[in-house]
Amino acid sequence: MLKLLLSFLKIGFFTFGGGYAMIPLIEEELVKRQGIIDAHDFIDMISIAQSFPGPIAVNLSLLIGYRLYGHAGSLICCFGAVFPSFISILLLAWIYSIGKNLDMLDGFFYGVRPVMVSLLACSFIALFKKMNKSHMNIALLAASFLLVTLLDVNPIFIIVAGGVLSIWTN
Repeated sequence: MLKLLLSFLKIGFFTFGGGYAMIPLIEEELVKRQGIIDAHDFIDMISIAQSFPGPIAVNLSLLIGYRLYGHAGSLICCFGAVFPSFISILLLAWIYSIGKNLDMLDGFFYGVRPVMVSLLACSFIALFKKMNKSHMNIALLAASFLLVTLLDVNPIFIIVAGGVLSIWTN
């Protein structure tokens, strides 16, 4: 359990861009490097984690911890995922409060943005590779993207509709 805590602390300290940016790092560490979670189970956990309210990284850490060590594992993994963000935000808020107009701070965030986009794209590609590419799933993918980006439909409605449609057709 200590190894899992250290893994989530490491991931949390070195991830910028939110929970979705953490997914490829969690997969690399726990699925590929340590092999403690099966790739198929990891995809299932991502699906479940994004279906519930709250940050996906927290939900995913809770699921992984529970799967491996029950309630204690959930608490440990959640702490590992949240604590670094808390410390990072606290530190950045302090730095920002003393030097709002620092060019170095602006430069840092300017450089982090493309990295975040890249990590999000990696998450998308990894999920897409493992997705069942039936005609219905491809249509759902396209429709979901269009509804969220063009019509600004709340993603929660899209997730619920996708789940209900899948239950109805399978």
